[in-house]
Amino acid sequence: MIAIALQKGGVGKTTTTINLAAELARLELRVLVIDVDQQAHSTSGLGITVDPDDATVFEVLTDERSERVPLAEAIKKSEFGVDVVPAALALRKLEKGGLGPGGQMRLAKQLDELTGYDVVLIDCPPALGALTEAAMAAADDVLAVLEAGPDEVDALVRLGSAVADVQDSLNEDLEIRYVLLADYEGNTKTAQNVREGLIRDWGNWNDGGAYLGEIPHTVRVREAKDKQVPVAVHAPTCSAAVAYRDAAVRLAERIRA
Repeated sequence: MIAIALQKGGVGKTTTTINLAAELARLELRVLVIDVDQQAHSTSGLGITVDPDDATVFEVLTDERSERVPLAEAIKKSEFGVDVVPAALALRKLEKGGLGPGGQMRLAKQLDELTGYDVVLIDCPPALGALTEAAMAAADDVLAVLEAGPDEVDALVRLGSAVADVQDSLNEDLEIRYVLLADYEGNTKTAQNVREGLIRDWGNWNDGGAYLGEIPHTVRVREAKDKQVPVAVHAPTCSAAVAYRDAAVRLAERIRA
């Protein structure tokens, strides 16, 4: 179970969730995406439509026991071989008001009872609040996704502190075990320095480190998001599709090891 997180919006967390999930499914892994971001972009990006009577992750996590449903009842199938627990705007209520007694571990307990998946990807909101905390309490690992800028590097440091807090109180085995640069444009010195710093600090993947690689900038990613499909469906030979495919292969090898 991997929580995909960073305390900053627009860095590619959701895009990475969608595209890694689709590529892992193409590698014949059984993949579940849990969308805990109220914007629900992973939900829509995988072509999932939520009807008024459908259960979402809100009903799984709500502090109102009478409204709560099991995680398994909220799962919907996408056309890309990925199952999805959709998000809903109602999650903002939980982000502001909290999850209630025992709420931090509610998702973890539900996932402990769920079977049938090789990989669970949890798309976190761009804040280190109640929903991200619940996701990290449930996860085995954290995948930090960032762009190559100083603010994003600072956000990675803050994420590390949040992970340490979760280790102390909820999930002692949690670690940031994967780091990915998204929307990467390597023609600037700043971007090059960030990449070199991440490899230095987190370790080269081939040497057993956490640095998973970079996803090149291309307009094809935005086009795919507009069409609500993975980039490999929209433009399978573009640089980002190839990079996500390669990242999924590396990730799958480590998961299977």
